[in-house]
Amino acid sequence: MRAILRYLNVEKREREIKATEPDKKRFDRILKYTGVFGSVHGFSMLVKLLNNMFKSRLLGPMGFGIIENLNRNTDLIRNSTNLGLMTVAVPEISKCESDPEPGCLEHKILLTRSWAMLTAIVGTVLCLVLAPVLSRRAFDGSADYTVSFMILSISVAAAAVTNGEIAILKATGRLRQLALSMFLAELLSLCISVPLYWFLGYDGIVIALAMSVLNSMVVTCCYSFRYFAYRVRPFSWSLLRQGTGMIEMGLFLTFAAFAGAWAWSFVAKFLMEQGGEELVGIYSAGYHALVASFTSIVLSGMDSEFFPSLSAAGNDMGRAHSLMNNQSLALCMIAAPAVILFMVCVPAVVYVVLGYEKFTDTILLSQMAVAGVYFKAVGMPVAYCVLVKSDSLIYVIQEVMDNILLIVCVVLGYRLGGINGVGLALAVWEVFYLILVLLISKLRYGYRMDSALVRNFLMQGAFVVAATYGIINGGVMGYGLSIAMCICASSVTLHFFKEHTTFVPGVLSKVFRKYHKH
Repeated sequence: MRAILRYLNVEKREREIKATEPDKKRFDRILKYTGVFGSVHGFSMLVKLLNNMFKSRLLGPMGFGIIENLNRNTDLIRNSTNLGLMTVAVPEISKCESDPEPGCLEHKILLTRSWAMLTAIVGTVLCLVLAPVLSRRAFDGSADYTVSFMILSISVAAAAVTNGEIAILKATGRLRQLALSMFLAELLSLCISVPLYWFLGYDGIVIALAMSVLNSMVVTCCYSFRYFAYRVRPFSWSLLRQGTGMIEMGLFLTFAAFAGAWAWSFVAKFLMEQGGEELVGIYSAGYHALVASFTSIVLSGMDSEFFPSLSAAGNDMGRAHSLMNNQSLALCMIAAPAVILFMVCVPAVVYVVLGYEKFTDTILLSQMAVAGVYFKAVGMPVAYCVLVKSDSLIYVIQEVMDNILLIVCVVLGYRLGGINGVGLALAVWEVFYLILVLLISKLRYGYRMDSALVRNFLMQGAFVVAATYGIINGGVMGYGLSIAMCICASSVTLHFFKEHTTFVPGVLSKVFRKYHKH
């Protein structure tokens, strides 16, 4: 590995561009929050894997397909009525944390909860009214799931209330409580869902989905209510109109979220038309159950740590660009070895969790799709700039173009390579997304990737691409290549954090001291 580093001249260049103390503190902070939230997401992922293990054996691919169709179409209602409160309310409440004006914080929390309750009511009514339309759209013209969507209107209301409470916990710095609530909600969901699938089979799916969202609401509210007593006035226009400035940005977020939900529901609908619930189930198990859960671990600190830090930069674009570059660089280093390790371990995970015979096609799909997580990790910090600047129209354009790219990639991927082509298409889509956000940020805000980020991105990207090539070719040689690339990427990552943090050298010195004692 040292020979590779010398060949690429990384060590020499890193010495020439020594990380400053503020940069080291920044990288320490990124590692800390990624570790804290990543570990919580990791435990949550283990709980989800257990849930999926029971689900795969009790319901099979068809059960995954039904769940995917129900979730994606319910998301259409959730995302079109939530007004982006989980995002737009955070900076509004955060301002009051340092505001000496008495009652400011309580007033903003009341305002957030009132809007959240109003969106819960509107979303519930809309889901009830549109239940027959959603059923026909999701299940190839069938109205058999009308009652199911009517029951799931409860989950729309619960999700809206939960979003408001999550915003409050984030804005007031209760990140530990937020992380714990997420884990406990997943654990409760497992305890309730498995018996329902066991005794009711397919008939238990809708109840399990609704109960899972209700669990999340109850647990989150328990933590939030402990600090802020619950008060709400959803029909007081004199109160609600004080949040119209916040809601204006929320409307743009809502439109973008609706476009995203529609795109994902279109993907499910398209696959449903091509191969029925089983094909949708294979895609859902590979991408949403495995790859999406893994992505949440890698990007776990973005909303909770990076977004508030970037918001605090205000109009100082020099500082904002530095934060974006540092965050992208750190995630680039974290994501590369993690992505390759995921590729190598997927067959074992599918065999143990999902059942090899029914979900064989899930393996290659998820192995190729996860390569896109590397490019997403580099692009996400850049994409947040538009959100922080409240550049509403540009944000909508960016997200709509991204969703168009998603649909085009998936349709072409399936036409050319079947379900495995969908996996490769999802990875290619993330590459296009990275190019899109870099282009928009360059033209709109003058952002550019610094030399250290470009160099390390290309190097680690080469390892990821080589590992993907080995996985596609398969066999002992292919997996051997992927394992070798994982070792190379891990070595570069360890070297980078050793040079750019105070945390990693401290840990390494403790390990070496213990080793020498033995």
